[in-house]
Amino acid sequence: MSKSDTEPASGRTRRVSELERRIAESRHLRSLVRDPDLVAVRMDTSRRRTVAGLWVFLATGLVFTTTGVQDFLAGNRAMTDPMWWAAWTVEPMFAGLLIVLLNFEATILAHGIAPEAAWWSRLKHVLLGSTLFMNVVPQLAPLLGAGSVNLGSLAVHAIIPVIVYGLAEVIPIIQARSRAVILASYENADHHTPAETPPKPPEAAPSAPAPAEPEPEPTPVESAASSLDSGADTREHTDPSEVSGETEPAAAGSAVLGRVRPSSVRLPEHVVDKLTDARNEAYRSGRSLTAADIQRLLKLPETLATQLATELAIPDTNGHPVS
Repeated sequence: MSKSDTEPASGRTRRVSELERRIAESRHLRSLVRDPDLVAVRMDTSRRRTVAGLWVFLATGLVFTTTGVQDFLAGNRAMTDPMWWAAWTVEPMFAGLLIVLLNFEATILAHGIAPEAAWWSRLKHVLLGSTLFMNVVPQLAPLLGAGSVNLGSLAVHAIIPVIVYGLAEVIPIIQARSRAVILASYENADHHTPAETPPKPPEAAPSAPAPAEPEPEPTPVESAASSLDSGADTREHTDPSEVSGETEPAAAGSAVLGRVRPSSVRLPEHVVDKLTDARNEAYRSGRSLTAADIQRLLKLPETLATQLATELAIPDTNGHPVS
């Protein structure tokens, strides 16, 4: 073995790799071989091939037994006699009746039901016995005269009818057993495969809802102020003493002006507190709250700060203009 065929450190050789590949392939084949659909296909293919071969030999045997029966029935009649021609149909009729009965028997046997009737078996025995009798008797006719019996011809005429009707018995059995194998495979698969949930029926399409009125979009001041503290309580208090843009009367010992409450925006409580303190301080200084004051407190854009300062401005603050 060359150095390329083995790795001393790991012990992996080409043979080991080949065996691992075969094991992996066999592992995949194991699940496929047990597949009920594959079993059904293989079983049906084998059944068709087997039955087709048996039918060939059955037809060959029927040709031989038919000549024996025709010879027994026609006797010394000429070909112009209709009975001579009718004699050819007797054996195919007997064999056809037997095959039809056995095919039906095979079908019900595959479902576990046997034809428990006395005349069922009697009819099959009559058909077999009639063919056997009409093939053997002409071979024994020389015993009635001075002729001799051909033992070979007697044996053939006795054995072939038995073989023909044996094939007629075996073909339905093969079909019944093949069907039983397929049904057993499917039943085994049903026991080990969870049942699929049936699809739900399609629900009726709901009626089109009435168009909802669009909600008013928040003002830029409200969006910017709310972003200062997302966790703060933004619910609006409906205190009747709070009027939009107006101040509340100052309580004793409290700030000079009341608590602010802008009418166009809802602000967090701590933001309102900052604005109230800043406006009171600006009022003590004799001026209104400016946009610059609001920007220092809240860091709002200039446009938003100017809008809020205009709303909170106090007219005529000790002669200072409103900024």
